[in-house]
Amino acid sequence: MYAQLLIAASFVIGSYSDVKERAVSDLAWIPALVGTGYIFYALYVQSEPGTLELLLIRVALIGGIAIGFALLGGIGQADGIAIAFVAADPYILSPFAPLVATAAVALVHIGYELAIGNARMSKVIPMAQFLKEQCWIPKAIVSNEGRVEVSGDVNVAREEVEAANKPGASVEVKYGVPTVAYLGVGYVIYLVYLLAFNYSVFASLP
Repeated sequence: MYAQLLIAASFVIGSYSDVKERAVSDLAWIPALVGTGYIFYALYVQSEPGTLELLLIRVALIGGIAIGFALLGGIGQADGIAIAFVAADPYILSPFAPLVATAAVALVHIGYELAIGNARMSKVIPMAQFLKEQCWIPKAIVSNEGRVEVSGDVNVAREEVEAANKPGASVEVKYGVPTVAYLGVGYVIYLVYLLAFNYSVFASLP
């Protein structure tokens, strides 16, 4: 229970930062790191056969895949870290329960963004708008000199455009969804569900 609250605290901080800036400081994950450490310690002390080992395998597998995608540039680094912490939740139905809640949140938000025209495949916006708004993932810089593609690594693409910053140029972009915020809101919804409908289980968890 206490460990889950610490993980939730990191998600609240990270979600706010993700929505506002599309970036999450490493410091935001300190409560979740402490909570995860406590989970492993509590399961070790309880000495229930296989429980700790199964959680370690789950975190290593799911977290490893997520971090791998982040290192390859397929998702943001904070997204990979967030997924790993969801996998560390000690509830027997985790990470499936929080991820189902996350999917519901994501579908609602992406549906809204599609309705207002933001979440389509790609579009071209002025450089000034790109530099002002953090929600865009750049694909290419478009200027009188032509179209120059930027890195496909989402973790460095924006930095490339900001470094170029050609006056009068435009940027071909796609909408960058706040994945950490989806995971954070989904995780909080999941905890509220446990608290409201299965408090005895919630209270028994580390």
